[in-house]
Amino acid sequence: MILRFYTAAIFTFFLFGLVSCASGVRSRELLYRNNDFATYIVKRENVTRKADTRLPKAFAHPVEISQQKILDILGNLRYKQGSSYGNLNLYVFEEEEIKDFAEDLADAMQKIKPNEMLLVISKYNPLKSVVSHYVRTGFYLMSTENTIELVFGEIQKEIEFDEQSNYYDWSRIPEISFENTTESSFIIQNANFMFKEVDGFRNRRWLVFNKNDLNRVKFEKRKVKAKEVSNTVDSDLNPEKRKDKDDGDGILQD
Repeated sequence: MILRFYTAAIFTFFLFGLVSCASGVRSRELLYRNNDFATYIVKRENVTRKADTRLPKAFAHPVEISQQKILDILGNLRYKQGSSYGNLNLYVFEEEEIKDFAEDLADAMQKIKPNEMLLVISKYNPLKSVVSHYVRTGFYLMSTENTIELVFGEIQKEIEFDEQSNYYDWSRIPEISFENTTESSFIIQNANFMFKEVDGFRNRRWLVFNKNDLNRVKFEKRKVKAKEVSNTVDSDLNPEKRKDKDDGDGILQD
């Protein structure tokens, strides 16, 4: 009887230790999810002490923002990804993808408190084909009195077939770093935002939008829908067609 009591006590203490030590994405609290999108609350106190020194001194939450402005902010973002084809220049999100989650993200931004930030995960398959993979993008979102800030982790990370239909599988993402990283993919600069400076260097996964300039940030309609993605899938299925990608807009010339 005594042994059973001590075993239960040790197990409870162990579980408490796991919860209390959880930080960052592991400390998330689910706010909303569906089959392809999820938002979570992450309390500022649950990021590591070093990461907390990188964050703005104070958040300005909740935030009221329209679905259209979410499309304006996210819709023009491109990223550079090294590959065997060269340096690919791709959109971070598809237009339809953003429109699918914009309402829920706008609602989530009005629910977070001053000591919290949002963790956002979007899963999408632009081709909606049985032979194509879903991809996943994750980022932190926070607001200050003067800025809207995004910190990206995975960008268009391919999800394994046996994981993409199960929320508990596709929603598990690695920790998002507030440091400068050596990842091969990063956001390409445009006129709508600045990169956060970390230790004297631009963090090309941490985007800072000035709230005073948001009125001039407009979604730019795309000329060819999913052209780059289609080329990528065609090349994967037919290696002899890989050279065709050099003729598209998706290749960055050195």
